[in-house]
Amino acid sequence: MLRFHDYLEGSIRHILEKIPPPKTVIEIGVFEGYFTFNMTQMIAPKNKDYVHYAIDPYSGPSDALTKERIFEAEKEFVSYLNDFPYKNNIKFMKKRSWDGLMELHQKGVRADFIYVDGDHKAAEVLEDMVLGFNLLNTGGAMLCDDSVSWCHTESNGQKPLHYSPRLAVDSFIQCNWGKIDVCILPNGYQSAFIKRS
Repeated sequence: MLRFHDYLEGSIRHILEKIPPPKTVIEIGVFEGYFTFNMTQMIAPKNKDYVHYAIDPYSGPSDALTKERIFEAEKEFVSYLNDFPYKNNIKFMKKRSWDGLMELHQKGVRADFIYVDGDHKAAEVLEDMVLGFNLLNTGGAMLCDDSVSWCHTESNGQKPLHYSPRLAVDSFIQCNWGKIDVCILPNGYQSAFIKRS
């Protein structure tokens, strides 16, 4: 089975020490499913009612990936999902994050943990965070990937702000400072916070 990246596992374990065991998780940006399968494997054996919503349109190309690489990632994800022992706990939504999150909102879904790792353009990341925050239970956590450094560099060496998740995450945290508690994570790749109100 796919394993968590070391930095991701450390972040998740750190967050899980601060919140009640999640019953519902929303994942924005699935790719090959590292987070999907490991998070479900971690929680579903202890809670048969655990639900993991995995949202990814698998359309491309994206800001950093070719259409072929995205197609290959989807193929790998579906292959793992078909053989996964807790596949019934996973609800795969092949949709743009906006559409998937709006559908969950209309269904009244509430999440205890949201992982944001979809589009890396700042405007789309901010959109995912705002929509996701409205689905997040008080006391729940949001974890955002690729959000500490200005990671995207174009071929000409420029680092445009609109291609940085960090711009979105920093802006969201500042706008919602009175509603969240920021978590100090043991790595330099991600940001997280717990919803206070």
